[in-house]
Amino acid sequence: LASLPELDEASLLDGLRERFLRQQVYTAVGDILIAMNPFQPLPLYGSEVSERYRHHQTGSLSPHIFGVASRAYHAMLGHRGGGPQSQCIVI
Repeated sequence: LASLPELDEASLLDGLRERFLRQQVYTAVGDILIAMNPFQPLPLYGSEVSERYRHHQTGSLSPHIFGVASRAYHAMLGHRGGGPQSQCIVI
C-alpha cells in the first residue's frame, strides 16, 4: 500500500478489501502492519510459518506479525548493525 501513487482513505480501504478477500489478513504500510480479523481459522501461526520469518529479509515474505517480531528482536540485539536499539510494538 505504501507504493500506491496516492494513499487516501478510498485506496487504502480498497486495498485492504482485496487482500481480505484473498485471505491475506496482514498488510504492510511502510513500518506499520495492519491486521484484519479473518473471522475463520487460517494456517498462519504454526512452527513452520514461524521458522520462515525468523531470519527473513524485509520484503522477501508477505507481511506477518512474525516478521514484525523478528525485526524488532534482531534490532534489539543489534544484529542489524549499528548496535542494540530499543524497540516498541503497539497493538
